Amino acid sequence: MSTPSETSTQASAPPSLGSHLIPLRRNWGWLMAAGIALVVLGVLGLGAVAMLSIASALWIGAMIFVGGIIVLIDAFRHQAWKSRLFHILIGLLYVAVGVLTFVNPLVATASLTLLAGAALVATGVLRIVVAFQNRQLPYWGWIAFSGLLSLLLGGMILMQWPGSSLWVLGTFFAIELIFQGWAAIALARAIRSTFDGKITRRA
Repeated sequence: MSTPSETSTQASAPPSLGSHLIPLRRNWGWLMAAGIALVVLGVLGLGAVAMLSIASALWIGAMIFVGGIIVLIDAFRHQAWKSRLFHILIGLLYVAVGVLTFVNPLVATASLTLLAGAALVATGVLRIVVAFQNRQLPYWGWIAFSGLLSLLLGGMILMQWPGSSLWVLGTFFAIELIFQGWAAIALARAIRSTFDGKITRRA
């Protein structure tokens, strides 16, 4: 029979990783299938980056449009809001950008590509500066190296713009799908191996 102190200790013990994975145990197969599907879609997307780039721009435009509608609804719900006019203007701007994305997706793709290239250049410069400011750290060279890669990639995108609009967003989106797929596959395998190991030990 356990003592009250042992009971309270067991009750206050943090849950294990296995207990967190229990809700996913019955669905690991679906998770594995979803991961494989994402990897396949990502690989196929690498072969059609132009179409995927336009689709990415349309998706971003749709999110901006929905965000503008939400901002407008929220602004009209607060009648006495001091900054109501300002939020209405922001909402209208979001809606206009979303509509323009659907009206001319090629221009939207080129604009987003230009923004992505500029962001990579700025990020690369910032990482290099931070790395050299922290040269006492043991791994500052890796930070500088990652900054240099971002700088080179951003520079390549900007130098090839607007031609780079046909592959940048699509390539990024395809790679994202592949990584998401591998992550889902790894999680499904971890869930399966965790519970297979428990069953084997019990046997």
